[in-house]
Amino acid sequence: MQRSTFLDSAAIGASLLCLIHCIGLPILFALLPALATIGLPSSEWLHLALLLTAIPISGLALVGGWRAHGAVVPLLLGGVGLAGLAAGLAFGSMPGAETALTVAGSLALAMAHIGNWRRLRTA
Repeated sequence: MQRSTFLDSAAIGASLLCLIHCIGLPILFALLPALATIGLPSSEWLHLALLLTAIPISGLALVGGWRAHGAVVPLLLGGVGLAGLAAGLAFGSMPGAETALTVAGSLALAMAHIGNWRRLRTA
C-alpha cells in the first residue's frame, strides 16, 4: 500500500507539472510575442515522453489502489485522463484542441490519483 501511495503522489505532481506546462506556455507566448516568432521547436516529443511516463506510473498506482480498496471510479477516471492525454498528442496540429484535451486529461488523471490516494488512506 505504501508503494501505491507514493506512485499516486508522484503522478499527482506530474499531472500538475503537465497542467502548468499546458496553461503556462500559451500564456507566455501571448505575453511575449517575440518568443512566438523565433520558431521554438515543437514540444511533441515532450508530450510523448510525458505520456509514456504517465501510462506505467498511473497504471501501477491505480491498479494497485483498485486491488487494495476495490473502488473502480479512480481506475476508470484515470483511463479517461490517459485517453485525454493521448488525444491531445494526436491533435498536436490543432493547438487549441491539443491544449484543451491535454488539460482535461491532466485534470482527470490528477483527480483519479487524488481519489485513489484518499481511498488508500482509509483502506
